Amino acid sequence: MGRPEKALLQGSSSPCLVDFARGLRAQRTTAGLTYTEMAGSTSVSAATLKRAASGTSVPHIETVRQFYAACRPYLPREQQIPIWKTTLKAWQIARMEERGTLGARGVRLTLIADARDLSLALQEFWEKKGALSVRAIRRYSGTEILLPLTSLERILKREALPQSKAQLLAIVRGCFATLMEEKQWDAAWQKVFGPRRPPKGPDVSETRTARPGPALFVSRH
Repeated sequence: MGRPEKALLQGSSSPCLVDFARGLRAQRTTAGLTYTEMAGSTSVSAATLKRAASGTSVPHIETVRQFYAACRPYLPREQQIPIWKTTLKAWQIARMEERGTLGARGVRLTLIADARDLSLALQEFWEKKGALSVRAIRRYSGTEILLPLTSLERILKREALPQSKAQLLAIVRGCFATLMEEKQWDAAWQKVFGPRRPPKGPDVSETRTARPGPALFVSRH
């Protein structure tokens, strides 16, 4: 397994990041791989993979995916899906910690009543899922043609609404929505717009107080 890694900082000011790094290390230990061996089956370097598990900064989501992809063939079959889900959730929480949004509760999808609710809920959903870059969202959506980068940026800033249900679902899918969450977004769109297209026109980001508070490797259930 090579030289021992540096110990993770105890009492860190970023405990969620430390927990995430600890999970990556456990994943690699279970797989029984060195970082050099992992790098041989990925498109990232051994140094990048090691840095991802260092607990010093939150890595890019693609690095996390590559880390898991390298380990996956060596993990017990029954543990593969749970390990990915746990890894993804830990990364999302670490990102929220980094961005200072851990306390946000978000808008319940079942309570969305109008276009502004939907816009706010989508922005908060994006934060909850790790605030991925627009390029990452488009990449992981599986339907890149629906997500021009400029349009996606405006939607996430609440300067515009998705222009179709298909576009909305592409966005949430690109944010690693579960199948249940996709169904909830589908229902929210139907509730607000039905068969109509959303109106083009004024900015939807009027001042409003927020409520306090390619395909994945595995199933999104």
